[in-house]
Amino acid sequence: MQKTLPLLWALLLAGALSGPAARAADYTNSIGMKFKDIPAGRFYMGSCKLSEADKEADKKRKFMGLPPKGATCPSGAGVDDEASDDETPQHEVHIRRGFRMGVHEVTLGQFKQYIAAAGRDDLLTDEFIEDNGNGDRAPVVSVSWHDAQDFIDWLNKKEGTQAYRLPSEAEWEYAARAGTTTRYSWGDAIGRNRANCDGGCGSRWDDKRPAPVGSFAANGFGLYDMHGNVWEWVADCYHDNYEGAPTDGRAWTSGCGSNVRAVVRGGSWLGRPRNLRSAHRDWFAPSSRYFFTGGFRLVQDLNP
Repeated sequence: MQKTLPLLWALLLAGALSGPAARAADYTNSIGMKFKDIPAGRFYMGSCKLSEADKEADKKRKFMGLPPKGATCPSGAGVDDEASDDETPQHEVHIRRGFRMGVHEVTLGQFKQYIAAAGRDDLLTDEFIEDNGNGDRAPVVSVSWHDAQDFIDWLNKKEGTQAYRLPSEAEWEYAARAGTTTRYSWGDAIGRNRANCDGGCGSRWDDKRPAPVGSFAANGFGLYDMHGNVWEWVADCYHDNYEGAPTDGRAWTSGCGSNVRAVVRGGSWLGRPRNLRSAHRDWFAPSSRYFFTGGFRLVQDLNP
């Protein structure tokens, strides 16, 4: 028993455990947002896919009656036929510092507190009201990247801290995977009633509207809706691939160019299952407000 406990603790700190054993106690802030402690650790970010040259070589090997050579993925996971070039190369990232992450996407009810306290009636356009007609427990949508930053500034001032921020793209994927290397945190198949999407997720909200947060099972870190529901803003600007990406978990904000594209993660209720994969990424203009995106969740630094 004396040997088992230190080993269990070491695995937890490395992010190697998933399921209830890896879940920390909740922390709830002043506006009712719940957070989980996410331990430091290492993981493989992105997907592994066959290059066109590999595909051509395997076609010839098949013709000759030879087994496909395939590809060797650094993570040990299989090649993902639905991976995009911007998910490559798969690379190891070391999350050096633990952090807290929002258990849920920021809800409409929480965002309303910001609108009221900060006097942001300018956000209450007809379009915003129509897009957010799903109740206070639904994730807020039609929020731009800049709006999310304004919300964060307000919350930091309200609580007298600088701890709140958007997650980096690496932190987001690390938290979504929760120690897994599969396409989704529960496995390689989308399954039924595990997420809200368009085209096969099997929930009563599919292709209709955002579901109330927490409507599906949490992942191994105790986080909900990391797959589907609404796209979530992260701190990084978009690059076409991971060549030169930071390997320490920092947000990639250099080399963005003049036409900045802000990264979104997680897919949405209007997206296909392939868009919900842990490694999938997309982008929108930072000023854009759409009814299927503009969602976000916060990170809280433990030692800001």
